[in-house]
Amino acid sequence: MHPILKYGFLNNKWLWFHILGAAFLFRLGLHWLTEQQSFLAVLLIAVLWEVYEYLTSDIEKIYGSRKLFFLDSLGDILGSLLIMLIMVL
Repeated sequence: MHPILKYGFLNNKWLWFHILGAAFLFRLGLHWLTEQQSFLAVLLIAVLWEVYEYLTSDIEKIYGSRKLFFLDSLGDILGSLLIMLIMVL
């Protein structure tokens, strides 16, 4: 099984939260912004959240390694992007 599939999606316990949060923020952003601006704003928030988590958490203790953290973060960001694309289409 590909690592991004295993660690980014299947073993990602908080992926649902990132997808739900992205959907909510994207929809909320549409009240004041265009689709593109809202999309970019939520993407920026998702990336900044992962950077914040990296800087403030003991990721090796939580995730086991930096690689697993990266895969988990990539899954979170891809999940956020996917839900926004679904909402646009």
